[in-house]
Amino acid sequence: MRRGNLRVFCTLLMFAAAASAVAADGTVSYFEGEVLIRRGTEILEADFGTDVFQGDVVSTGANATVVIRLGDRADIKLRDNTSVEIESVGTSMSVGLNSGGIFSRVIRNVRGDFHVRAGTVVGGVRGTEFFVAYGRTIEDYPDVWLCVNDGEVFVRVTETAAEMPVRAGEGVNVLAGLRLTDAERYRWTEQLNWAMDPSEGEVYDDTDLDAAYSDLLDFDYD
Repeated sequence: MRRGNLRVFCTLLMFAAAASAVAADGTVSYFEGEVLIRRGTEILEADFGTDVFQGDVVSTGANATVVIRLGDRADIKLRDNTSVEIESVGTSMSVGLNSGGIFSRVIRNVRGDFHVRAGTVVGGVRGTEFFVAYGRTIEDYPDVWLCVNDGEVFVRVTETAAEMPVRAGEGVNVLAGLRLTDAERYRWTEQLNWAMDPSEGEVYDDTDLDAAYSDLLDFDYD
């Protein structure tokens, strides 16, 4: 290879490496209201097409929602007053739910697993739609609620090693983040809005989770 061509080739490699180093792990595909992205010490306001990276913390305000496409692997939708961390994006993906509620739509027939972690509870799937809510407290620690719209989610409580599959149409409650209840067909799961694309209809989920919580308590705290 001639010296001039070699110089051009090396320059192209440098540009390719730089582009690869900053390649986004996800993209904001839809949002309403105030959505903030914390990246290190920087706070960004989300917009359509905003890049999202591993380690980012995404938060929604009151009456807000956001849909994030994570590569070609999954879509997640945050309810209002929700905070999540994009923990890892690779062959296996993990999202940490700090508070609020998150919908996950995992594309079927892709390599690797997808997990949502909420405190001591982990939900793992390979292709499904499920919802996790975290933060409402009846005892000393927050409960975790999970329900499945399609497919199957394997729920595990890390502190106790209790685990259970939850199938389409079922929901489960983890009391104080430790006591795993039996899967049930809760009434409130039928009210959730799973849409993540405006072409599917309204995206914002306005399910009354306080009323849903009362439904859960009727089952789990009798």
